[in-house]
Amino acid sequence: MTVETAAARRTVIDLGPDATILDAAGRLAAVESPDVILVVPSGAPLTRNAVFLEALRRRAGDRRIVIVSSEARARSLASSVHLKAFASVSALDRHELDATEHLSDARRAVMKTMVRPAVPRRGISPLRGLAVFMTLVMAAGILLAIVAPSATIRVAAATSTLGPYEYDLRAGPQGEIKDATTLTDTVTAQVKGVATGSRTEDTKATGIEEFRNLTTNDIRIPVGTLVQTTDSSPIRFLTTEEKILPRSSILPPTIGTARVNIQAIDGGPKGNVGSDKIRQAASGEYQVSNPAPTTGGDTKKIAVVQRVDYDTASAQADGPLREAGLARTAKWNGDVSADKETRVYGVWIKQTGISPPGDVVNTEPKDGTFTITATGTATAYRVSNSQPQAAATASLRGELATGMTFDNDSVAVNIVLGPTVGETGVKWRVSAKAQQYSGVDAAQMKAALTGRSPDEVETVAAARGFKKLSVETWPSWWPLLPVLDSRITIKPEAPVTTGAP
Repeated sequence: MTVETAAARRTVIDLGPDATILDAAGRLAAVESPDVILVVPSGAPLTRNAVFLEALRRRAGDRRIVIVSSEARARSLASSVHLKAFASVSALDRHELDATEHLSDARRAVMKTMVRPAVPRRGISPLRGLAVFMTLVMAAGILLAIVAPSATIRVAAATSTLGPYEYDLRAGPQGEIKDATTLTDTVTAQVKGVATGSRTEDTKATGIEEFRNLTTNDIRIPVGTLVQTTDSSPIRFLTTEEKILPRSSILPPTIGTARVNIQAIDGGPKGNVGSDKIRQAASGEYQVSNPAPTTGGDTKKIAVVQRVDYDTASAQADGPLREAGLARTAKWNGDVSADKETRVYGVWIKQTGISPPGDVVNTEPKDGTFTITATGTATAYRVSNSQPQAAATASLRGELATGMTFDNDSVAVNIVLGPTVGETGVKWRVSAKAQQYSGVDAAQMKAALTGRSPDEVETVAAARGFKKLSVETWPSWWPLLPVLDSRITIKPEAPVTTGAP
């Protein structure tokens, strides 16, 4: 709506809530009053940028334009381009009254009748047609200024360290690392034990005893005939075979003799006696003597496996079984058909069987050692080569503060403990840290930069925790950033890291 006050020769133009610079320029060209009051609703596109108001002021030429808006930002932008601005028409009237003049009831009545509808004009004069044309040209220029320029702004955020945090990670059944495969196989191992029990075994000495007949009769020498040494503690021997001792004769003089095998009654080395020591016979019908020493008498210690020996060997079965399991793990890792992007961690052994005690207890091993067989189940886990780093990185991401961006290239993961393999999987304790930086609100930053000088980008970016890297405008000679948000591109980049955090 347009109203004109005759007394003040001013025109009040009420713009709609969607009024643009083109709407305002067209309404301004349609009136010829020296004073024009533009009533602009809050949020109207006309008051979004100072460039629009500056273009409108220049379009007015020598005429005075006053902006009336309830929006403080709109009034501030108007003042920045040297346009007077008031919150309401009443505020404008109060400002232009003489502050010393008494505001009587009559003057108030006059103020209420100051505004009257403008009389519509008929026809368009040549001068007015030229003005409309110039307005359209200016509007086209303003539109070009709004739509044509573009800018690309690269910024980098300030960084801070995330962590370090320690995590206990597990690959296996119900573990944090889900891509692990469980491998199992049966393994066997031989376990050696030492027999600590013993018994003694005596060996009896043997030799040959010569009998000499003292009679003229044949004498039968039965098995078990006793002969012994002449010592005070004689060593006794028995014949081990039966023989006939031939008779002796006077004419011609002949001595009947016979040699008979003998064995000591008592075992042990004491049965080993020298030659001609066994001279005492049980009968006076013959004489005896040993022509050679007796030999073979000995006492031996025989090893015997006791139950405690078996229990000791059984308790040591875990070591050999683990060695067998590690050998199986090496084969799993060397499997040519397996995924080369994985690694097998092993091994956890569960003993499933062992030789029964009856197989070895009370046996007498010749070398004093015995062997039992243990069986068990070997369990290992095939895990991706990217673990546990990937799981640690995922856990570290969970620590990220709201509004922050995670810098993948700065992640550092250190193994504190492990890997250790158990029934439930492979376990690690790791320490992880990384860099984080503020996420850019591109819409907010673009709104703050519209219509500004490129030199102001650094200040605007710094106020939001970012560092300006570069500003590229098109065309390059254009002095201001675009007035439309859509013509500005914000490219956030990860901070440049000089090394691991």
